[in-house]
Amino acid sequence: MIYYLAGLKGIPDHLYEAAAIDGATGWRRFWYITFPLLKPTHFYVAVVTTIGSFQVFDSAFLLTDGGPNYATTTIVYYMYQTGFQFLQLGYASVLAYLLFMIILSVSLIQRKFLGREISFY
Repeated sequence: MIYYLAGLKGIPDHLYEAAAIDGATGWRRFWYITFPLLKPTHFYVAVVTTIGSFQVFDSAFLLTDGGPNYATTTIVYYMYQTGFQFLQLGYASVLAYLLFMIILSVSLIQRKFLGREISFY
C-alpha cells in the first residue's frame, strides 16, 4: 500500500484539474488518469510479490516441515532438503538456476504487459 500511496502522490494535480474542467466524472478520472499512470507501480508490485511467492521457505520449514506427503513443499524448501539434508549440492544448484529461469521468464512476461513507459507531459 505504501508503494501505491507513493505512486498516487507522484501523479500531477493539473491532470485531475484539467479532467474536472473538461467534465470528467470521478470514475473516468480514475480509469483514464489514475489507473494508467499507476502502471509502473503495478509492475513493481507484481514483480516483487511474484519473486516473494516463489521464495517461500520459512512457513514450510517451521510449521509443517514439508507437510504430510510433501503437500507444502516449495521449490526453495526442496532445494534446502536436497542440498543440506541429502548433500546433493549439484542438483540443488541446478534447482536454483531453474528457479532463477522461472522467475526471470515470469518477470519478463509481466514486463511485456505492465512495464511500458508512462509519460504524462
